[in-house]
Amino acid sequence: MTIDPIIRQWALDRSFLGDRMAFISGPRQIGKTTLIQNHLRGLNQSHSYHNWDTVSLKSRLARNPLFFLEDISVPLSGARPVPPEKRFWVAFDEIHKYPKWKNLVKGYYDEWRHTLRFVVTGSARLDFFRRSGDSLVGRYFLFKMNPLHPHDLTGFSVDIPSAWHPRKPLPSFDESDAEFSEAARLLLDISGFPEPVAAGSRDFYLRWKDHHISLVTGEDIRDLTRIAGIQKLQTLLFLLPERTGAPLSLNGLRETLQCSHAAVESWLEAMEKVYLVFNLKPFTAQLKRSVTKERKYYFWDWGIHDDPGKKFENFLAVGLQRAVTTWNEWGKGEYRLMYVRTKDGREADFVVAEKNKPLLLVESKWNDTALSPSLVYFKNRLAVPLAVQVTGKTGYLRQAAAGVFVAGMDRFLKLLP
Repeated sequence: MTIDPIIRQWALDRSFLGDRMAFISGPRQIGKTTLIQNHLRGLNQSHSYHNWDTVSLKSRLARNPLFFLEDISVPLSGARPVPPEKRFWVAFDEIHKYPKWKNLVKGYYDEWRHTLRFVVTGSARLDFFRRSGDSLVGRYFLFKMNPLHPHDLTGFSVDIPSAWHPRKPLPSFDESDAEFSEAARLLLDISGFPEPVAAGSRDFYLRWKDHHISLVTGEDIRDLTRIAGIQKLQTLLFLLPERTGAPLSLNGLRETLQCSHAAVESWLEAMEKVYLVFNLKPFTAQLKRSVTKERKYYFWDWGIHDDPGKKFENFLAVGLQRAVTTWNEWGKGEYRLMYVRTKDGREADFVVAEKNKPLLLVESKWNDTALSPSLVYFKNRLAVPLAVQVTGKTGYLRQAAAGVFVAGMDRFLKLLP
């Protein structure tokens, strides 16, 4: 199976970037290094990849601060611009591990911006340090590399101007496609991380998952935070799957873990920083008696679930979060993914909103094609243009009312980038 993440079609596109650098962040083992290495290989510029984890690179930097120029075969002058289509790429992987990396990159970019193209890739620390005093503002575009989507497995070509997003008119759902449906089922069954997907085995995934969690909680959290009680954080991590899809009570977790409310909050924040989980806030505008505080938490790796309904909802949550990130990167809007719930128990699993305007409602129903009354209630109450109940039944599509659909996961996911 060929894995070709479609993010390369804009994050590494000359016209999309202009003169700016590309910063690509995302979870550990999501494929950032492979993405940039494949890109450079296709340009016969593999020598321009530089991994800051290696001792040899640190040695080269000590000898020559402009070491990367040694690997470029044509003479360059920082004062003489090179046409955009002829600029060599320079990729720095994990450069944020260098103590003064921002000043270093700023200097490289300011001198060579009209001659070279710089790409910086990294995981949790890149995104975290980027937000802490950003001296590079205006010099780069940040892209988030998310777990795989069926488009990444089927050779999909992105047409950004014509791609659907929630401020466009109601979409037409494409016909069911066997290759796309098979890719969707494979990802749902295993995960959205390239290595287990390439192996195609749930057994391989389970071995990979344990190693991945140990790596992230043992190294990334240690490096990014001052949390000492990693064991309790790991206990919290394994309590979360059964709570997926419901507003999370921190008091309940505090009592179970016998710790303070602040400790639970800090552990959840740490897990978000290292891309183990993400949270959705409740949508409260235009609604009385809505849930206003409790957040819902989902895993970036939906494969962690054993329960098929929770796994399916988490799978859709990641797909929608990925779509929202992509639409924002494209400049199509300022979208957010949220959920909506009233205190009497009515709920829609997902809301895509722009500011205080809800544009898309999505309800997850693994085995149920009977329309959810709550979805219809919120569609009418909030005047949302489009509401979709997504089922695990591939190929299925039914229009229940104006702007209300019940759709198989493949039909729905095809709308999303």
